[in-house]
Amino acid sequence: MKLSEERYDNPAYRDIKNSTDTAKEEGWKEGWKEGWKEGWKEGIAKEKLATAKRLLGMGLTQEQVAKGTDLSIEDIERLV
Repeated sequence: MKLSEERYDNPAYRDIKNSTDTAKEEGWKEGWKEGWKEGWKEGIAKEKLATAKRLLGMGLTQEQVAKGTDLSIEDIERLV
């Protein structure tokens, strides 16, 4: 099995990948309204929080979620 295939077999990896793709899409949509940089940042921030919620729901620890989403532990604790 190739490394790329192994990644897609991992639900957490797929979730983060899908979230990143969605964040890019949302960022572009928002970017046309407010200037692309602000829209991009807002889309990514929203999707990181949504990803964190899903990962917590899958049973990952707060530390794992923080590492996987680049959010702080404080941000993760606010979601709980």
